[in-house]
Amino acid sequence: MLFFTFPVFSQVVKTPFPVTNLAWSKNDEFFAFTEENTVFLRSCSNYELSDTLGIKNIDKIMFSTEGKHQILLAITKDGYFSVWNIDSAEDGFLKFNKEPYFKLDCKNESEIKAVTFSKNSDYVAVASDDNSIKLFFKLRFTKDAIFKELKGHDSEIYSLNFSKNENFLASTAKDGTAIIWNCNSLSEILKLSEIYTQTEIPVQFLADNSSIIAPENETSFCIYNLEGEKLLSIDTLHKIKGIKPLNKENKIAIVTENDEIELYDLSKEKWLGYIPSYDFSPLTDFEFNPDNSRILIGYESGSIFEFFVKDVLLSPGQKPPKKFRSAENYGELNSKGGTGSSSRGWGITNGTFKTRHGKYLCISLNLRSAPSPYNLSAGFSTEFLTYDLLPPFYTGICVSPYIGFPESNYPYKYTKNSTSLETPLLAGLDLCAPFGIFIMPFVNNEIGFSAEIFAGTGVCLLWNRNFGAESAASKPFISFNFGTKLGINWKYFLLNVAAQWNSVQKIMISTELGANFKIGEKK
Repeated sequence: MLFFTFPVFSQVVKTPFPVTNLAWSKNDEFFAFTEENTVFLRSCSNYELSDTLGIKNIDKIMFSTEGKHQILLAITKDGYFSVWNIDSAEDGFLKFNKEPYFKLDCKNESEIKAVTFSKNSDYVAVASDDNSIKLFFKLRFTKDAIFKELKGHDSEIYSLNFSKNENFLASTAKDGTAIIWNCNSLSEILKLSEIYTQTEIPVQFLADNSSIIAPENETSFCIYNLEGEKLLSIDTLHKIKGIKPLNKENKIAIVTENDEIELYDLSKEKWLGYIPSYDFSPLTDFEFNPDNSRILIGYESGSIFEFFVKDVLLSPGQKPPKKFRSAENYGELNSKGGTGSSSRGWGITNGTFKTRHGKYLCISLNLRSAPSPYNLSAGFSTEFLTYDLLPPFYTGICVSPYIGFPESNYPYKYTKNSTSLETPLLAGLDLCAPFGIFIMPFVNNEIGFSAEIFAGTGVCLLWNRNFGAESAASKPFISFNFGTKLGINWKYFLLNVAAQWNSVQKIMISTELGANFKIGEKK
């Protein structure tokens, strides 16, 4: 089928459940994502599912290394921490060891309010409802841990975060205080107040391990050093849903209320640009690969997109395509199956895949070849298409009336009721059902490409150029037809080339020029 000839380069994973966590491996060869009780491991090269791991009530995952081995760190909301080896199987896939080589049960009699672990799994921190923190240090040789209780907060702690070098722990409480703890001396080294807590965005460390980022109000954030000196304050002009430091350099990513990801270079005090939302549902997590060149974005709908950042980062002031400024339009890809059966999706050109969503009406003029003794036929097509069932695929119905014009040396003569007829025209009507795919491979313009197959029926007869009861110069001929069509769209305009076989008129080639309009789109 001709519509399967489009090149597919970028990948989208579609799952039947909300994505809760995303993580890149340290060697950049695979990534993991989670729903509430399962971790899924996929290859970055072909996006095939390598393995799954059942962990109930997952709060956070992260990849790390132990010598030459890749490991997965996981912690649950109820304080169960585990470290899992990842091995290569004989079939080339990666597999989780089904038993963790290290595990730690951090539960106690108090209710757990926040949990986290450090980059290399040396530390685990658990905040309880008595406003205390238990800081666990992993003893690698005995596969056990010791802990120290940290006290200093007067209200409920809602977040814990380690610095990347594991030297410091930041805890944030609902009364607007944040404490920076020294993990080696187990002492409090800094206490910040007036942290904005309504969105419960945590205080975190930047990649340099010596700077702290904290929300200031619903639209701004600030940077502190470890002495408590405010170094920088930036107003994003948008409500902030989340903040995430990048893996290298002093760059951060901000999630806005519109689920757009804004990037900032703090060392240059410069806004680098933003990544628009690529799904109709709320963004749930995003993660940059180790060198910050690629990004995974997960959504509540179960969609996961991978992009090269340079291909989707829009510069300040640059407007995204209209399709990404409306929640009605999205590039969701459907796959069927239960948990763990998500499929490889469609995409185009380094992750810049777009498609349509909704219902469209297409009206076009067409010219097509006609059987001898007719030169060609002219007509128009009215086509109703819907992308709601299985985007980027579409289906619909098309009605095409046409008139065929005879050759100048028309070889036949007709009489009707002893009256000579003028050379008759060929009149017809086709009715068909199309099924195709529509994709827009370029982020910054409205050019799209379509490919479809269609099948249907039709009727044609000779017409004596008069109207009324005596208009027909022949009996009607019923036909069946099928064919294929390729098209290019720019904004509202379309140009199509089609080839079809008709049981009466045989092979026909046609071209169409017209416009398409979204039905029900708000202006």
